Formats: sequence, C-alpha cells, structure tokens
Amino acid sequence: MPRIKRGVTSHRRHKKIIKAAKGYRGKRKNVFKLAKNAVMKAGMNAYRDRRLKKRTFHQLWILRINAACRSLDLKYSRFIYGLELAGITINRKMLSELAMNEPEVFEKIVVQAKAALPPEGEAPDLSKLKGGKAKAKVTTNTKLAYSEKKEEEKKEEEEIKKEKKVEEPKEKEEK
Repeated sequence: MPRIKRGVTSHRRHKKIIKAAKGYRGKRKNVFKLAKNAVMKAGMNAYRDRRLKKRTFHQLWILRINAACRSLDLKYSRFIYGLELAGITINRKMLSELAMNEPEVFEKIVVQAKAALPPEGEAPDLSKLKGGKAKAKVTTNTKLAYSEKKEEEKKEEEEIKKEKKVEEPKEKEEK
C-alpha cells in the first residue's frame, strides 16, 4: 500500500488562514501559528460586535429622538407612550431619521402623540385603549364599585341578547 503525503492539504489550509490574516501587523500576517490565533480571535470579536452594533445603534436612535422631543417640550418616554396611545407604529430608526432630516414631519408626529396623551399624572382608561376589558387590581375601597360595574355589564349584555332575539323573528317574517 503506497504512502499518503498530506503536504497538499495542509499547505492549502495554511494558505487559507494566511489569506484571512492579510493586513495584520507583525508576524501575525505570515507565521501560521500566530495567524491562526489572530484569525480565530478576530472571528470571535466580529461575532460579538455584530450583536453589540445593534445595541449601539438602538441607543443612538433613542438619544436622537429624545433630543428632538426635548426641543418640542416632551420627554422621550411620554412621546413613545403617546405614539402607542395614538396607534402610530413607526420604529425608532425611522423616527430618528425623521428627527434629523425631516424636522417638520417629526413635529407633526409629536403633535399627534401629545394629543393622544392624558394630562400629566393621570392614567388613561385602559378598557377604551385596548378595546376590551381592563384587568384592574381590586382593593378593599374599590370592591363595591367593581361589583356595581359588573352588574351593569351583565345588564347591558342581557339587553343586547334581547335585541338580537327580537330582530331574528322579524327577519324570518320578511322571508
């Protein structure tokens, strides 16, 4: 059985690593042992920093939006809350771009968000906002009011059911 020489494959592997280390300083660019470690470390840094880059840009966008909002007498947190209440769904990247490049458009958005906000220190009616029933924390002071509301809701539901029953026979008669 003939002997197998591995020089070709190892040379190819070495060339690949040395090519990846192109542009590095000192022996890291042309000595395989050092180049291998340098390329490995560069890969780890690149992987970590691709994720870090997303965080950094998100912070930058928030910073820009906050600066633009403060110039219009509104805090960033209140602005984002106002956008949610107004039903405006624009991501922070686009808001940041608008704040920098299109201040008139950004100002209109801020005005809409301000209009949707409740007065400072007051909470909005969550049941109206969410379109359903709000889950409220029931304390001893509000138990009576809560039970009264439940009774009113039941009465309204019964009235709606009665109206539906009255409408159904009329439709049958028309046919």
